Amino acid sequence: MPRLLLVDDDLYLLQALQKLFALDGHCCETARTAGEAHRYLKASDEKPYDLVVLDVGLPDVDGFSLCRQLRTHHRMPVLFLTARSESQEKIVGLESGADDYVTKPFEPGELLARARALLRRTGEYSRAGEKSRCEILGTVILDPNVRDALRDGAPMGLTAREFQLLQFLVRHRGKALASEWIFENVWGCDADLGLKTLTVYVGRLRQKVEDDPSRPKLIVTVRGYGYKLAPAESSEHMRAHPEGDNLTLAGSR
Repeated sequence: MPRLLLVDDDLYLLQALQKLFALDGHCCETARTAGEAHRYLKASDEKPYDLVVLDVGLPDVDGFSLCRQLRTHHRMPVLFLTARSESQEKIVGLESGADDYVTKPFEPGELLARARALLRRTGEYSRAGEKSRCEILGTVILDPNVRDALRDGAPMGLTAREFQLLQFLVRHRGKALASEWIFENVWGCDADLGLKTLTVYVGRLRQKVEDDPSRPKLIVTVRGYGYKLAPAESSEHMRAHPEGDNLTLAGSR
């Protein structure tokens, strides 16, 4: 049974969420402050939560800061559930390390679908006993068996969604992929902020896996279409000829 941590300062909403997720087969614990959430997370080190559902407006520390702190020690998916609906705040939430962002008021069915998608994809990539081939990505090695990227043997701390996105690109290495198709396959749903969300995550991945994120050679932008993971056989050619094909190397966009 998936274990969820629900963090919100609204007691009545927490009770409603706990009932909603329990009816869907999830075991939930609740916290009303960032401090309380930290205590639950620390106590769960041996058996981590499968998903954290997090509000932004907490009484002690805002949810964005809590998410950043969480990301320094934990890698479970994080879903923001908040009344803050401005596009910029959604982007800040995603950049802080969240995997998805749902605004209040919300449809219970949509929230459950988003949570199921995060849990399903996390489970698909971490099935016990499944061994997968490591992929060499320039100076980085993607190891599906530990669900992380490694540089010089040291883990880089990819979040669940970052890992899913990078592995999806690896599976289609060398092919130009439409942004909409990437989002639908990795996130498992349509969203008004889908393309902005994808842009944020590509930027986060570039910061971690590119030698020079401002001039990406690995995850390149196909102008007006989407993204492409550079073919393994062309890596050295791209280093020697940064202009390469007619792709836009979108670093600072």
